[in-house]
Amino acid sequence: MDKFIHILFDYIIEYLVRAIGVLLVTTVLMQIFTRIFFRVPFPWTDELARFTFIWYCFLGSVLTMYRKMHLGIDYFESKMKIRHQYANRTFVYAVQIVFSLLLAYYGFKLLGIVGLQKSPIMRLHIKYIYLALPVSGILYLILSVHELACHLRNKEGVLTSMAQAGRTGQGAKE
Repeated sequence: MDKFIHILFDYIIEYLVRAIGVLLVTTVLMQIFTRIFFRVPFPWTDELARFTFIWYCFLGSVLTMYRKMHLGIDYFESKMKIRHQYANRTFVYAVQIVFSLLLAYYGFKLLGIVGLQKSPIMRLHIKYIYLALPVSGILYLILSVHELACHLRNKEGVLTSMAQAGRTGQGAKE
């Protein structure tokens, strides 16, 4: 399972986020260029920038969670006894699982609502844009369940090993 998580997040999601980021920056620069030099920007650049920004944010947040870079306050946890730290971490993983299930569930419900709508300029189905919600919910779920299982087995998981590697300046364990 560790190998699957590693390949999914270190290769697939990371390069997908990079590609979407490059597309986002290119689209915005194209819009700026055409607005300055031609006085009329391409109409589709604004819409494509918004759509890529949605995917970039949601997939980027999943990648941020994988790398343990989300804003967190570990001051209180560091003051707890080991037994309470273990219970607190278990609670946090359980909350992450509930959040990911809600995100996936309501994301799929949203797809049903906007299923036939198309974007005004590019004529893309809106469901492809909002697919970012359930996809990121499923990715959060995979990661959170894996981390909870590793935590309950008292085994160092992907997030924990990456966080420790980040603090020491070393690379993550593979």
